[in-house]
Amino acid sequence: MLAAFIILSVVALILVVMAVLILIGKGDSLIAGYNMASREAQDAYDRRRLRIVIGVLLLFVALSLPAFGILLALGFRELVLAAFPATAFVLVAATFTTAHCWAKKKEKKQPPHRK
Repeated sequence: MLAAFIILSVVALILVVMAVLILIGKGDSLIAGYNMASREAQDAYDRRRLRIVIGVLLLFVALSLPAFGILLALGFRELVLAAFPATAFVLVAATFTTAHCWAKKKEKKQPPHRK
């Protein structure tokens, strides 16, 4: 089970590097679906806020992986099998919600024209 901890720690390190690249603005191509979206769809989101949302998600995932590796090394296999998918679901749902509510640009309401 020590091998699982080592593998998860290496993957976590890779995710931290990806998160840093995204957070400093050099990793927009790493954001899934963003590059393939049309220009109008890309312009609907505040790029800086989207970087923050995705970067923080990657950091949370990177922090959780070694924790699950430690639990596996300690023999809590059943707990990891239950908690890992639940954690992934919560993180992804929180990311989608935050990206849609916080990173999406708000349409400015035009004041009515006076006659």
